[in-house]
Amino acid sequence: MRWTILLPLLCHSVCHSAIAEELTFPSPAPLPELMLPLGNGKLFTSISGDPKYDSFPLFTEFDKAQQPADPKKPGLNFTGPSRAVFALDWLDDKAPATNYKHQLNFTDGTSVVTFQRGGAGFTWTTFISKPDDLVVLHLRTDKPGALNFRVELAAKTKNENGLDAKVEDRRILAVQYNDFAARTWVYPMESEVTPGENEITVKGEGEALVLIAATTDAAKIPLLPDRIKALTNADHPDTAALWAGLLERHRKAYQEANKAATFAGHLEAIRK
Repeated sequence: MRWTILLPLLCHSVCHSAIAEELTFPSPAPLPELMLPLGNGKLFTSISGDPKYDSFPLFTEFDKAQQPADPKKPGLNFTGPSRAVFALDWLDDKAPATNYKHQLNFTDGTSVVTFQRGGAGFTWTTFISKPDDLVVLHLRTDKPGALNFRVELAAKTKNENGLDAKVEDRRILAVQYNDFAARTWVYPMESEVTPGENEITVKGEGEALVLIAATTDAAKIPLLPDRIKALTNADHPDTAALWAGLLERHRKAYQEANKAATFAGHLEAIRK
């Protein structure tokens, strides 16, 4: 079944049922307005779940949602201008992705994409943490060394041209434009990153963590290492411990904000 057929039925079912705990799709979102929304009240994004190349808009505020122009094509996405774009490029995208599933979990506000490619299974989890003000991406494969990807980050300027982030300290992408600043941190589990001028590449990995911060208060951006150090007690954080700590803190905060496991409840929680 196609997204255009599934979406009205699933949205109607989920929005009016206290039983449904997730929204599941068998393919990536084909249109920007159908990307699944995530947020924490101050930072917002939308996920298409594309196992080839995914581009995440980063919002620090959004306009009031309007009624869709075509009621048969309801939108899930945010409205208003995004301040930056984060890109996740899966480098092994020539082989087809099979057994694909994209799930939005209303119990913990996570987007989980699973698929198989080249004899390996992949799990890609995304959420926006309220306690840590971060977009968190956790990438994992069940075949050692099969995880290969590249990340990029760019701020949106007034003329809509992207201002590319620059690499700092090998594993950090940083960009600032007027009052807006964004950073991306890349933490592989075992391998090392390969920094370029405007991108960071990870190859031959089994698990990795990517953290994204975006804010109109640029002074808060450099404080990330101090915030996450408490989770790992180390200057160079243990990726597994960092992932577990971020997920635990996010789940607790999300469940406090979201009392109903429905799509409507999810939207209310991410706006708080």
